[in-house]
Amino acid sequence: MFHSARLKLTAWYLLFIMFISLFFTVVIYRVLTGELERFARIQRFRMERHLYTDEYVPLPSNLPPIIELELIEETKKRLMVVLAGINGGILILFGVLGYFLAGRTLRPIQEMVDEQNQFISDASHELRTPLTSLKSSMEVYLRDRHPTMREAKSLMNEGIDEVNKLQ
Repeated sequence: MFHSARLKLTAWYLLFIMFISLFFTVVIYRVLTGELERFARIQRFRMERHLYTDEYVPLPSNLPPIIELELIEETKKRLMVVLAGINGGILILFGVLGYFLAGRTLRPIQEMVDEQNQFISDASHELRTPLTSLKSSMEVYLRDRHPTMREAKSLMNEGIDEVNKLQ
């Protein structure tokens, strides 16, 4: 019973963590790819301005080479792979951690249920013992070939005493 509850609690932990992780992954991916595209546009604009204007605009000496579109697409793919790897690591790490924490969360409840079951078992035994004794006394009395009224009264008094003990 508690094993399935532990797995369900772990699944809820993972669902919550992965929702947050995937949300941040999407945000990070969009921001970084936006920056890559912005950088490519700026560089393309500078190159076009340099090539298509009548005035000579010297390019800075530290200007990086022209960015190719394939390079940007490859960088986006690599970024996606890295983010997927990070999310996979988060899934595994928090799966193990969530399972451990779910066990710690459910342990006091399991101990309480175990104690309750032990109490019920003990109480059941305590109730059965006087009833068994009472039943045995009555069966012995009924087997007697010549029961007397005195024995019957004694048996009834014993039965009343046993019932009083049960209360």
